[in-house]
Amino acid sequence: MVISPVAGVILALVSVQRELVAGGQIRRGPGTGTLAAVAVVTSAMIVAAAVSPAQAAHGPVLCPFRLATGLPCPGCGLTRSWVALAHGDVAGAFALNLFGPPTMVLAVAWLVSTVASRGRAGAVLTAAWNSSPRVRRRAMIALAVVVVLWLGYGAARIADALVGWGVFVPVG
Repeated sequence: MVISPVAGVILALVSVQRELVAGGQIRRGPGTGTLAAVAVVTSAMIVAAAVSPAQAAHGPVLCPFRLATGLPCPGCGLTRSWVALAHGDVAGAFALNLFGPPTMVLAVAWLVSTVASRGRAGAVLTAAWNSSPRVRRRAMIALAVVVVLWLGYGAARIADALVGWGVFVPVG
């Protein structure tokens, strides 16, 4: 039987999530939501590395906003950015979507910490979140800043597509 790399990774992650204890009972690790997230992020990394930048540039349009309007959304180009970064083209990755490389780095960091902690990395974040109102306030401010920057970036890309300034790489 041939197992695809993605299926192999998922099976490996399932074994990380569960461990046998005395008496042959299976003690469940973190929830299946964590396992599903790990599988999705791992699959995305494998696809980014397996797909060539030329293939990604001519792939199907999956963005509902772009399909409906013909304009780029703030997330348009993220997949191509990850593919470019996975193939060592850092400048190209930033050109395709400014948020591509940071999101890939964060995804890799999250994946490594989650797998290394056997799925318990979320408990550390929860403990930090619950530790003080000041931590929560700073986290919410940081998140709000990132969301505003991301939406502003998306608005600038839409304006560029409408006016034709040529500042951003075209999405199609």
